[in-house]
Amino acid sequence: MIIIKPSIIILILLFILSCGVVRNASKSNDQAKIQGVWLAQTESVNGIKKDVSFIYVFKEDKITFTDETGKEVNYFFKLDTNSNPKLIIIQPEEMLSDSKPVSVAYELDRDLLKIVVAPPGLIPLEISDKNNQELIICKRKSL
Repeated sequence: MIIIKPSIIILILLFILSCGVVRNASKSNDQAKIQGVWLAQTESVNGIKKDVSFIYVFKEDKITFTDETGKEVNYFFKLDTNSNPKLIIIQPEEMLSDSKPVSVAYELDRDLLKIVVAPPGLIPLEISDKNNQELIICKRKSL
């Protein structure tokens, strides 16, 4: 018969609880890290790359996208950091009867943001420009 000391049980419980805290901290951490102005540098699909100059502004739970003509579109967003790859779930601010949330993949590494948009009706399965996915590379705007 094995007897486990109460102190070992407490240590195991603390370890399990701390793992949950770290996972939740990652969620809020990405939400905080993605805030700000991101300048799109390149866009590629199936290895064909081109330079672009549009802007994403993340502020709280909203994204403002400005295209190369200066037209702005506003979205609400939330992050799904539990999926692999991580997802940004966006919904147009102007709710249309046929508008559904769209999931785009993302990878955030300091001042580099990669966004992957899959063909209509699909969710990106990886951070790449393969299979007709659009890979957008953004850099954080310096202050």
